[in-house]
Amino acid sequence: MQKLRVALGLFLCVVLSTHAFTQSTYATISGTIEDATGAVLPGVTVTASNNATGVVTNVFSNESGVYNITGLLPGVYKVSAELPGFQTKTYTNVQLGNAERIRLNFALSVASLSTGVEVTVAADTLLATSSSSVGEVLSQQRVQDLPTVSNNVLELYRSMPGVRINADGVSGSFAGLTAFGTVNMQRDGVDAGGGARWGSNANSATYMSPDLIGEVRMIVAPVDAELGRGNAQIQFLTRSGTNQFRGAGVWSVRNSAFDANTWDNNRQVDPRTGAWKPTQPDWANNHQFTGSIGGPIVKNKTFFFALWDSLLVNGRGTPNSIVLTPCARRGIFRYFDNWNNGNAIQQTVAGTATPTIAVVDGLGNPLRPATNPDGSPFTGALRYASVFGPLLNTPTQPDCSDAVVGRASTPTGTWDTYRSQIDPTGFVAKLLSKMPLPNNYEAASATATSDGLNTAGYRWVRNERSGTESIFATNAGGIAALNGLGRKQINTKIDHNFNTTHKLGVSYTYERSAGNANYETWPDGFRGSVFRHPQTLAVNFTSTLSSALVNEFRA
Repeated sequence: MQKLRVALGLFLCVVLSTHAFTQSTYATISGTIEDATGAVLPGVTVTASNNATGVVTNVFSNESGVYNITGLLPGVYKVSAELPGFQTKTYTNVQLGNAERIRLNFALSVASLSTGVEVTVAADTLLATSSSSVGEVLSQQRVQDLPTVSNNVLELYRSMPGVRINADGVSGSFAGLTAFGTVNMQRDGVDAGGGARWGSNANSATYMSPDLIGEVRMIVAPVDAELGRGNAQIQFLTRSGTNQFRGAGVWSVRNSAFDANTWDNNRQVDPRTGAWKPTQPDWANNHQFTGSIGGPIVKNKTFFFALWDSLLVNGRGTPNSIVLTPCARRGIFRYFDNWNNGNAIQQTVAGTATPTIAVVDGLGNPLRPATNPDGSPFTGALRYASVFGPLLNTPTQPDCSDAVVGRASTPTGTWDTYRSQIDPTGFVAKLLSKMPLPNNYEAASATATSDGLNTAGYRWVRNERSGTESIFATNAGGIAALNGLGRKQINTKIDHNFNTTHKLGVSYTYERSAGNANYETWPDGFRGSVFRHPQTLAVNFTSTLSSALVNEFRA
């Protein structure tokens, strides 16, 4: 049994061990120590003290004068080297980032008396890491200071050098490599890709508040092998508590009522009176509440940080849905000779045998063309055609209720032997009863345009409370949209230092997002719903066995 335990321990050491210079969520400081003549100094005590937490880590330089301090929580440190008989040298304000590796070399002078020398490290020295990858590091202060429309940290990557977003906002590239779906996203060293939140692009599983993030590393051209898969890397380090209790409360309001109306809405007129009548714009009123607190559980040893975030989404839309005109509801469709149908705002589109022209006025009344496409006087007529059979008369009523349908030369007397009448099951009749009558003749969308005579528009006010969600994050319908899902989220993090060689970090997020999916086209229609309950858990346990061997467990 004793041999089995030893073998199991050796196996775990091999499996969980990584060289001190491989990727870790913690930072590393290393370097060499020499005297004034350039000779290496073994046995020098090197101390790294975290300014915020007071946690102190000590190591000794080896026989080659090399020291290596691993497992350091990102933050600001004071690093000093001390050996009896030599002056003590100190570097202050050493800024360590997420998984950052910094090299600080010491040159100690012989001291006749007990003296000390303090050196302040320049900021550009701190940014000179040993990584060959191309990217950007955003500190906690920069994340909070940089403006974002959505108050989501993910919005910052769209403005980074090396990131290109297409004009449609749906796709782009990182350092020339396309496919955002291959972006690897980590949070506290554990994968946190957005398979549950706009997974078709570079997104996280949960919302990322600026008050939650301690640092962001955005690598647009990963070179180092430890960075793993993906065209790019986005690494988040969540905030940790310190020796001081600190908290914050934020209430953010985004109300589109302060936005100007669009030019297209402002140009609308009342078709009955001809008076100016702007269309009411879509409206959104979002309230985001964020509260955070952090501090020590045991000073210089155990720390916590917690953040609560809630988003209330209120919205109103004014869709202009395409509906059938009264004649089309009866299966009777209309057109003018030699022309394609166009709605009331249609501009004449020439260049084809049958150009498109406006065939109705603002009230839906047929508008007889003045000329033929070739410019000659129009001699044609408004034609009526039924889908069921030949018409025996020309309807005179606006809804074609006086139309008389004759028999076609088929066994059933209809044009289509399989469609001799309106669906007898009642489904089509029920659908038509739900379809509202048109109230405008200018409806158009990205996928369809009304033709005026057979299809028109129905503009109405739709309640869009709780918002909706887009699968694309980089466009206006993604993270920067006003109509995102309502949200409630809780975040916690615990950092515990067992001693200078064994450290534990645990972070957890639970989010409840809910809203609408596929809004109804007409009033009293059916709308879907969507809900997400993503959770992220990151556990990091680090043991520094020697200056060259670190065991790190991450889950």
